[in-house]
Amino acid sequence: MPAHRLTRLALVASLYVVLTYLANILGPGLNLGYGPVQVRISEGLAMLALYDPYMPLALYAGCLLANVLGGLGLPDILFGPLITLAAGYSTYALRRFPVLPFLPPIVFNALGVSAYLYLILGISFPMAAPEGSGRVAGFLGWMAGHPYWTMVFSIGIGQIISVVIFGLVFMTMWKRTTGPHG
Repeated sequence: MPAHRLTRLALVASLYVVLTYLANILGPGLNLGYGPVQVRISEGLAMLALYDPYMPLALYAGCLLANVLGGLGLPDILFGPLITLAAGYSTYALRRFPVLPFLPPIVFNALGVSAYLYLILGISFPMAAPEGSGRVAGFLGWMAGHPYWTMVFSIGIGQIISVVIFGLVFMTMWKRTTGPHG
């Protein structure tokens, strides 16, 4: 592997760690990098898997280090990077299709990260069922009784923000610095 390619992969892994911590700094007390409501800016880097089949390994390494330093324990250290790796390779596999490459990092994290965070954090979203009979009240009432799906929803929304908005920014920066094919 050429040194410049290895350097770019190492830079992406490092950026993943730094941007994960930046999410916590930008949302003090919200724990946006590690909590049940996540907006990991670093997840936008997942879209760089479109340009390099080795990028999922860089994302895996970055997520692994970020989760080791994050302090949520062994499930986060084991499963978080594996979910990131699977999402990265799925993104790369879908690279020829419009829009579809954005789905794996969103769906895999929403379902997978929610599952183990729900278990290790013992999350229960104590919500009272709202008054009223409208669709929004019905949806919020259902979510009040289903904390795992509430977490899937919250992490999914954070992933949409991270992967779509920041992913497009990172993709634009990648193309400007490396050319359209990296």
